[in-house]
Amino acid sequence: MMRARFSQIDRSVLLGAGVLVASLALLGAAVVSIFAALNNDGANLPDQGSIEQILNEGAAQSQVGAAPKQLDLGPLPPPPVRMAVPRLYIDAPIVTMGLGDDRYPQVPERPDQVAWYNFTAAPGQHSNAVFAGHVDWQTSTRQPIPGVFYRLRELEIGDSITITLEDGQKLSYRVTGNVATAYEDPNVLKAMDYTSKEVITMITCGGTWLKTGQGPFGGNYSHRVLVRAERVSAVAQAPANAGP
Repeated sequence: MMRARFSQIDRSVLLGAGVLVASLALLGAAVVSIFAALNNDGANLPDQGSIEQILNEGAAQSQVGAAPKQLDLGPLPPPPVRMAVPRLYIDAPIVTMGLGDDRYPQVPERPDQVAWYNFTAAPGQHSNAVFAGHVDWQTSTRQPIPGVFYRLRELEIGDSITITLEDGQKLSYRVTGNVATAYEDPNVLKAMDYTSKEVITMITCGGTWLKTGQGPFGGNYSHRVLVRAERVSAVAQAPANAGP
């Protein structure tokens, strides 16, 4: 879901665009037939924490509604290029994406790609870097396959995530919450807001596919899955034989 270097786009672009929620529906799949094939598990949704806990995490010091230029996010790191989630056997490329000409957030062109949105903080900055990926996909031969975030709902508090930057630097994160929220819940936007802690937020679709006859695929998922993870600082260890 991303292509283009990080640019400090005004927060109003993010919060003022209800189109963001609509565009995230495209993470569900490429073609309608895949939904029934991959979602017999119904509303098998995560409950590691709550959406309220995620929104309150670091919110006390965050400046809701403020433009990035008013926030001290720290220096701009190199862009992220890879995400590893050992528990889910994910080792996927990250593509930088922003808003298209239609002002909708762009979506990955492949099922194995993870998107980092360049209108959020960058990984390594003191705020919230937002990632998204497809939950499922349909191949050119019309075969349904899982997307990169198909198993995102399985993450548990304490699981580890590693983000690799373009210069080879690896950033470690620990999952602090994994929740599902209703498809139309405005809290999806709030979870993408800037924070006072260095965190990442991962988003995909989940739950049950609902045929509504509306939208590009004739329906949408019942829920969205949101994972929040906090940066783990490297701790220098003294040699075992170090003297007093």
